[in-house]
Amino acid sequence: MLLKIIKWVASISAGLFFLLFACLLTYRLYIERTTRIEASNGISSLEEITLGNVKQWIFIRGMDQKNPVLIFLHGGPGTPIMGMSSSRLSDAELIKYFTIVHWDQRGAGKSYSRDIPVDSMTFDRLVEDCNELIDHLRNRFNKTKVFIVGHSGGSIIGIKLAHKYPEKIHAYVGVGQIIDDLAHQKISYDFIVDEAEKSGNVKIQNAIEAIGPPPFDSLEEFSKKDGFVSRFGGIYHGKGIMQMWGVALSFMTSPEYSLLEGVNTFTMKGFYFTMNAMFEEYKSINLTEEIRSISAPIYFFEGKYDMAIPLTPVENFHHGLDAENGKHFIIFENSAHFPMVEEKEEYQRLLISLVLKENLD
Repeated sequence: MLLKIIKWVASISAGLFFLLFACLLTYRLYIERTTRIEASNGISSLEEITLGNVKQWIFIRGMDQKNPVLIFLHGGPGTPIMGMSSSRLSDAELIKYFTIVHWDQRGAGKSYSRDIPVDSMTFDRLVEDCNELIDHLRNRFNKTKVFIVGHSGGSIIGIKLAHKYPEKIHAYVGVGQIIDDLAHQKISYDFIVDEAEKSGNVKIQNAIEAIGPPPFDSLEEFSKKDGFVSRFGGIYHGKGIMQMWGVALSFMTSPEYSLLEGVNTFTMKGFYFTMNAMFEEYKSINLTEEIRSISAPIYFFEGKYDMAIPLTPVENFHHGLDAENGKHFIIFENSAHFPMVEEKEEYQRLLISLVLKENLD
């Protein structure tokens, strides 16, 4: 009898697995078909290139290769966007005006490899990787400059790049810009303490107290804190952990990723490799002294409810920044940490009607 039950459970489990696999494959094919670029001078190209002596992957999409180039720098570090099936949908309007380049940074997504030297995982190296990428794209598309959008961890790379190489940058846009990690984390921690008290849930209150306030000694503490930030709507406004699961599962339906690459990214293999290598540097980030002036035009896109990277340190930095070619601080009223997802129409509109319009030579 027990053997029959075991066989029955195994059979049901196998059936559910194959059904899930079929659904993922079907949706992947649907995404690929409905977002296909067929314009005569368009481009949709997944490519492996070498940056800083490490093989890395880029995904280029646009309706007209004569359009200006925009590089999107994903967050984390180690949390790619290229492999999300929704990235094609989020860029739907942008590809009419830009040639969009998604780049899986070394250690992330398709660019993850156990062979990457751990000592090469630094922000300075990522900045130089991106500088090499910019030169590659400038030569390929015959451009003098590119647009840069950096989100979260990618915003550290982006603003350092715009500060160091302004002559190559039309404009820089920081989304969920990181300025002073300790200042961000203090506000973030106070937020979850307050929300836990409002909830009256003693178990959650004790768990947050066990983490303790920043600075955090380990990536585990940092991640636990962010788990509570998500629970209370500070990463996806009003949606929390279920929205994050939806985003994570989209890696499994990306036309740009193999199933194994999707699983590796879904299980955050590249994220933990990257963040374990860079955690000490990441938590010591404070750009208030390093960057006091910038000559590239600069824009900050901040979600009002962002409690992963709260906006107050960004606003203070913006006020004190000497920006000879202009600076903007824009709040997305219905977003937390991902305005390009939560308010994608407004995000795309601003990139086209404000950033592009003001800065195209």
